[in-house]
Amino acid sequence: MSEKPIFVGRKEELEQFKKVLQDPQGQAILVVGQAGMGKTFLLNKMAEIAAKHLNLKCGCVRYEVISNDSVDMILGRMMDDAFHAGDVVEGSFDNTALRRKQWYALLETMVPRGEKISRLIQSLERNQQRPTREEFLDRMRLISGKIKANGRAVFIIDPLEYLEEEKDEYAEDWAIIVRDLPDKIKLVFAQRPEDVLVRYRKFSKLENVKKIPHYELNKLDETAVDELIDLRAGETNYTVSELRKSLGRYKGHPYALQGALNLIATGTKIEELPDDPTERGIIEEQWNKICKCGENAICLFKAYAILEEIIPDDVIEGVTKIETNTRLTLLADNVFLARLLYGEGNSKRIYHLLLAEYILGQMNDDEKKQYHLKAMEIYRGKLKKAEKEKTKPDELAATRLPEHVWAIGGDEAFVEVFINECGKFLLTLGTLDTFIALSERALKMVKKGSEEQAVLLGNLGLIYRRRGELDGAEKMHKKALAIDEKLGRLEEMASDYNNLGLIYQTRGELDEAEKMYKKALAIHERLGLQEGMANQYGNLGLIYRMRGDLDKAEEMHKKSLHIEEKLGRLEGMASDYAALGLVYYDRQNLGKAEEMHIKGLEIEKRLGRLEGLARQYGNLGIIYQSRGDLDEAEKMYKEALAIDEKLGRLEGMAIQYCNLGIVYKIRGELDKAKEYWTKSRDLYKKIGAKHMVKKVQGWIDSARPN
Repeated sequence: MSEKPIFVGRKEELEQFKKVLQDPQGQAILVVGQAGMGKTFLLNKMAEIAAKHLNLKCGCVRYEVISNDSVDMILGRMMDDAFHAGDVVEGSFDNTALRRKQWYALLETMVPRGEKISRLIQSLERNQQRPTREEFLDRMRLISGKIKANGRAVFIIDPLEYLEEEKDEYAEDWAIIVRDLPDKIKLVFAQRPEDVLVRYRKFSKLENVKKIPHYELNKLDETAVDELIDLRAGETNYTVSELRKSLGRYKGHPYALQGALNLIATGTKIEELPDDPTERGIIEEQWNKICKCGENAICLFKAYAILEEIIPDDVIEGVTKIETNTRLTLLADNVFLARLLYGEGNSKRIYHLLLAEYILGQMNDDEKKQYHLKAMEIYRGKLKKAEKEKTKPDELAATRLPEHVWAIGGDEAFVEVFINECGKFLLTLGTLDTFIALSERALKMVKKGSEEQAVLLGNLGLIYRRRGELDGAEKMHKKALAIDEKLGRLEEMASDYNNLGLIYQTRGELDEAEKMYKKALAIHERLGLQEGMANQYGNLGLIYRMRGDLDKAEEMHKKSLHIEEKLGRLEGMASDYAALGLVYYDRQNLGKAEEMHIKGLEIEKRLGRLEGLARQYGNLGIIYQSRGDLDEAEKMYKEALAIDEKLGRLEGMAIQYCNLGIVYKIRGELDKAKEYWTKSRDLYKKIGAKHMVKKVQGWIDSARPN
């Protein structure tokens, strides 16, 4: 059998694509056709034509998406892949994700001879704090500006499953991107005639949206069918004329033809082919042949159908309980089964949605739930293991767990698992777009004015604040507060006031922040919630320290410490010692400051709280630097840096690189100082801390020789 599907026909469509490719205008291309008409084959051929174009220098990157991928999730994935293309070692792509190879090849077209591609890739690093669409368009403008006049960047977006009809906001979001696409950028979308990007007029009628073909893909013409049979006849035991006569019943339907040829090439006799002239008969025969391969084959393909997207081998083995050697032997010994799957490396899925949907149709509800339950257990186990071992959570597990829970328990279960389990892992991973998309989906599942709605709104507020979108964050927290007030949820109201206080504090609106913290404190006092009182005393202490009122700041932090000691909350005590240490440092009472930070450090060691350890090491470094003990300061900063690197805390890393640069500057090691400040500046760029970028750049400039 041929290693990959053979492409035939579609000459008119390819000519249309070539014309669009020649046009330098930024455009979206809709490849429209019913399921099984060969849209994916056509997209692959388009990518091949772009890559081998005689007059144009093109790079092409392909993305397969699922219905629950929001536009921001897709754009975020694209930007992350662009940056991580720097992981690719030229000439050694074996263990590199396909999209990163494709990005590397695209970026190579943009780099003048003699320059390093790494410099370009660094400029593409994503700023998680900015709105994703705004950031994406900036990256596209950068790419467009660097591509030569005959260059094109082509991005293919191919759904693995069809989009829900009600997702008009999906089309609107893409319309925002497409209408502002810079020159030389092409987005190619596969769609059915009834899919949202075709149906939604605000998108499909944009001036720079082109439809290929002009209407929709039809069946292959007689010439193309003959060509396909001629090319593949050698894989079978039949003559070309025998194949033409038998396969004529499918009237050029691409899926039916390719499927029939695959069946024949793997032992099915011509007379055993289904009479049904549509693709459904072939799909049924494919499933029947899978079933004849044994229980392991049946279990494997049912699991792939349930899991929906390209998933790693360890997940499929966990869900099916089929051991690695058994699975590999099954696919190695059965070419038919192997050809029904595709993917890259150790991740695969069923090659066509039509077959996956048919398999799902053969399963009853109880059987589907059993598979969903197994998937849920696998993903939940991965997340619990990461939490226990304090390692990076599995992104696929955090993203997909709510889907399988929903399949078993419905909307309420989806909301619960997202709020109580997956949300925190997505935040740890920094996958803010995914968090927002799942939050917005969950909001559609809850009742207006419910507790769940308030929680989801509050969580979105936290994300917007983390991104620096303070107006959006304030709006979310005020909505949550209104619901909590109506429901009389006093403790949650205190949390809302606290979150609003953080927003105002970030803006520098200290009076408003103080007002919010005091409202939260009053509620905690009324309810007798000592822990909440301690937190608000600590927040007020920060406000007073920012104002320079160190006596009042010390009073607040001591009140907080007293409560934490009374409650035996070591984590809170460590935070209070750190805060008091900073107050004493501001007074230049370095001995007292060191005492506080060492106390905090000892507690963090007992707790094994890495983030707290990094903070205390950094604080101690500042103390030793102020005393002129640069060796000890360097040691502390490096201890903090090592922890922040392990945790992936970019802001912490930026701070420690900055601190180390200061140490080297004081020693007169200007080259080393510039090296660390440059690392700090680049990290501050990534997290969107513009004021720090400017500040650190000033230090870099000052370190240059006169």
